[in-house]
Amino acid sequence: MTKISNGRNIEASAPHWIEWVTGAISAIIVLTVIVWIGKDGILDRDRSPDLHGQVVQTEERSDGFQVLFEIHNDSSVTASQVKVRGELRDQGSVLESSESVLDYVPGHSRAGGGLIFRQNPAGKELTVRPTAFDEP
Repeated sequence: MTKISNGRNIEASAPHWIEWVTGAISAIIVLTVIVWIGKDGILDRDRSPDLHGQVVQTEERSDGFQVLFEIHNDSSVTASQVKVRGELRDQGSVLESSESVLDYVPGHSRAGGGLIFRQNPAGKELTVRPTAFDEP
């Protein structure tokens, strides 16, 4: 209920300090979001994804060896249908290869998957790398 003193609305002439704090915090949040979006719009000049792969873990399974991997995207541009190729090498020659497709890898993020090999990757050179992508 509105407080009235001498026929005037007290709340209109003397806002409570909580109203000032709430207004200031809201203004700071709004300005921060505007600056953040503006910075991305002005400074972000990425035109294509920057993808690279990393082996996370190797596990033995009933039908071979499962290699879990992550594809990192250091760009702000999203990549879709990312094709990933894993190769198992010994003394420079490719012993086995496996491929996978990730639906998408968002900008400044990572996505993971798995490759399955029949041979044990232990003691051999294992590389996982993206080979192709589409623009969403």
